[in-house]
Amino acid sequence: MNLGSKLLKLLKDPKGVIARRIRWLRMKSRYGLPGGTYRAEEYWRDRHGRYGFDLRGVGDYTMSGEENLRILAEGGELFLGLCREASVDLARASLLDIGCGTGYFAGVYREAGGSSYLGVDIVDTLFEGLRESFPGFRFEIFDAGTREIPGIYDLVIMMDVLQHITDEEKFVFAVRNAQSRLSSGGTLIIATSIGAAKRHSFYFVTRPAGTFERLFAGWRLSPMLEFSGNRMFSARRP
Repeated sequence: MNLGSKLLKLLKDPKGVIARRIRWLRMKSRYGLPGGTYRAEEYWRDRHGRYGFDLRGVGDYTMSGEENLRILAEGGELFLGLCREASVDLARASLLDIGCGTGYFAGVYREAGGSSYLGVDIVDTLFEGLRESFPGFRFEIFDAGTREIPGIYDLVIMMDVLQHITDEEKFVFAVRNAQSRLSSGGTLIIATSIGAAKRHSFYFVTRPAGTFERLFAGWRLSPMLEFSGNRMFSARRP
């Protein structure tokens, strides 16, 4: 968020901005760790518990649920476009959704005719509701930055996950974890925040495009598509 946007929010809702800032400081004190990392499981369990299926729980909590939905819908269209470009038949492809959150992309996949789905997340706070909404889909707890996910999939997605893995070793592990789950000819799609290497808060970092280009050396990468300040791209094995 640029300085102008911040000032506009402050002018429109000064009490709300101050209240959110105080809450952020409390959260940092409670969940932040030395070195800029944080107690991720505790933080996301708290946040998912606070917001439930309101999209502020996985998106920008300073925006409304409707604003977050607009951003997700834009991301969903980009996702479908990348699938078409990579010749991914969603009705036939098995899908691993790393950081499934409120299940938005599970819904996009189901609408496209998909049925072989595993969604993993660092906490299971929303799993009961997800299983009710998506019968036949599987949901399991996994920390993708520390634990290898079983199985092989035609399509693996990580939507707005990697910017919240602030520990660099866990970040690299998570990317390698996703890469290793792909079938021969499979496609990996990532949406994340790309920019100068910077820690913006205890739970949010940006990394330069070069970081991903190095991790995907030898892979076929699509252009990095911009939406709402983030980037989305696909990667396929050579």
